[in-house]
Amino acid sequence: MKKKAYPEQVRTALHQAIRSITADLPACVKRPGQDFSRERKLSLHTMLLMLVGMGGNSLSKELYDWLGYSSETATASAFVQQRDKIRPEALKLLFHEFTRLTVSENSLQDYRLLAVDGLDLRLPSNSNDGFSSIRNSEDSKNYNLVHLDAMYDLMGKVYVGASVQPKKGMNEHKALVSMVDQSEISGNVIAIMDRGYESFNNIAHFQEKSWYYIIRAKESYGIISRLSLPNCPEYDEEITLTLTRRQTKETLPLLKAYPHRYRWIQPHTTFDFIKPKDSKFYDLHFRAVRFAIADGVYETVYTNLNAEDFPPEKIKQFYNLRWGIETSFKELKYAVGLASLHSKKKDFILQEIFARLILYNYSFIIMHHISISEDLRVNFPVALNICRQFLRELIPAVQVLKLIGKHLSPIRPGRQFPRYQNPISAVGFQYRII
Repeated sequence: MKKKAYPEQVRTALHQAIRSITADLPACVKRPGQDFSRERKLSLHTMLLMLVGMGGNSLSKELYDWLGYSSETATASAFVQQRDKIRPEALKLLFHEFTRLTVSENSLQDYRLLAVDGLDLRLPSNSNDGFSSIRNSEDSKNYNLVHLDAMYDLMGKVYVGASVQPKKGMNEHKALVSMVDQSEISGNVIAIMDRGYESFNNIAHFQEKSWYYIIRAKESYGIISRLSLPNCPEYDEEITLTLTRRQTKETLPLLKAYPHRYRWIQPHTTFDFIKPKDSKFYDLHFRAVRFAIADGVYETVYTNLNAEDFPPEKIKQFYNLRWGIETSFKELKYAVGLASLHSKKKDFILQEIFARLILYNYSFIIMHHISISEDLRVNFPVALNICRQFLRELIPAVQVLKLIGKHLSPIRPGRQFPRYQNPISAVGFQYRII
């Protein structure tokens, strides 16, 4: 049997993932036994595929592009009715299943690097949506925001976890814990995060998961404010903290005598490994590493990587790679279309967010199969459009990589600012009337 072209393998994996999750229909639809119980033009499989492959056009144009320009093509109203039957969890299940089937273990020096960060998504105005609507004061207008926290494979350039919350009342620590605990990734993992994810509870979850981490520290408050650290610009210190929730005859003397070692956790503070009023202790072991990032500018991180294999300079290099998730957010919002969703409704918004993540992964997995030199990169918006058209079966599989390979651009290392262009003054024209 002839081996399938690589893009065809990826597309087949997406279809396989859809078949896998739709086999459990109650997990995908709101009314099991009624929704998608009959054969229709817009089947559940077709709906999920279309949600993944949709662009930024109107629903009517998307339907014509997918189903053909015919009087028999389903209307936008029919599409919305079918879409309303799908639970938003179905797209999340599809995201995880497709990721499981396709994402390989790309590593750097035998470690898998996962960056974690979040971004706000501005939604179409909808004051009736209690999930995302925000009103700062009685005199101000409502606006709608949700917050996406994501876990990104820096070497594979794909998303491997995601959590969506309303902006109002969001909790990035809770989102991180859910992604870490639900992840099936094992082995040598290093999670890299900015200062917003600093907390004892997060460090403990990494410790229990047997993952390594690099977390940027808050410089003037937070954990660092009560650590016993050298009074010098750079250092690398081993830290052990013992946490307790009780102030008893046993713990009070320890808290007073060794304030840099023992910490009392207040009742309202989240810490999942000591229940309220539980008398047990919990130890955290990590390093506090401070290094220079520019002349007179320093940064501190917490990590559980061993000092022998990971001196400060190497940790600094690994932390710098975190910028890859920031670049991916830009591509996700503007090229993939996360900044232009098709709906105001909560369930539809959640559907589209996970659908965009799937499309991003699908496109990058195909793109990464191209062998190019280190000084070139793929033009992502063009490659995304080619992958989307291939998903719609408008391009043969054997042509996909060739077409993507025609659109490469040079990488200019070290450029920090955009190229300066001399302004061109307006030119006057005189016309002779003959």
